[in-house]
Amino acid sequence: MDYRKPANFGENWSTSRYKVLPYFAAEKALLAKAEIRTIVELGCGNGWNMSRFAQNGHPAIGLDAVPERVTLALSHGPALLADGLSLPFAKESLDMIYVQHVLHHIGDMIGALSEIRRCLRPGGVLFLIETTEDSPLIYWGRRLYPKWLGDEINVSFTFAELATTVLDNGFRVEESGQYSTLFWLWEILPDQIPAMEVFTPIAVRIEQVLQRIGRRYSAHGYLVARKESYG
Repeated sequence: MDYRKPANFGENWSTSRYKVLPYFAAEKALLAKAEIRTIVELGCGNGWNMSRFAQNGHPAIGLDAVPERVTLALSHGPALLADGLSLPFAKESLDMIYVQHVLHHIGDMIGALSEIRRCLRPGGVLFLIETTEDSPLIYWGRRLYPKWLGDEINVSFTFAELATTVLDNGFRVEESGQYSTLFWLWEILPDQIPAMEVFTPIAVRIEQVLQRIGRRYSAHGYLVARKESYG
């Protein structure tokens, strides 16, 4: 996904592409619960996730540290200029904070988790999706090119290290999973070369096989974590 361009959920992805993204099912189940009312996406980019939430009847507030991205996201709902270390919300005022591929750009990950925890109500949900260095391709790729679309990679972790950090900072992990051994490449290729989309069903089948034999080397992982009520 190129966050320098406007985008609506569903306009540039075939149905088959979603088959290898397990966090969609976890997200759908969570949003079906009446307890989830106030949603904020930290690092909203061009508003692609906000578009999906709105289409499903769960509008979200977007935050991003780049003014141009905030402008793009405004087409999908309210969006504010802010960074992950200073969220513009009152203590215990939010039901869910959604963070997709953003923590590794924030140099102070502990500080970001602390700020997220401050803003979530007791039992509130952190929905976290991240790129992890369990994948040798991600590990070495970052060392050769430590940026993504111009954004610096400021912290790195494996999936286990990420989960431990979340647990150690006041959250209880309810659900988690690793995914995308090679399919992360397909988040790039068809967007840059639309004709490649015709090969997506083949890429999905390859990814499904790779997941059965090499999930531990996945490039991505997700965590659904709840704020512990103490503290």
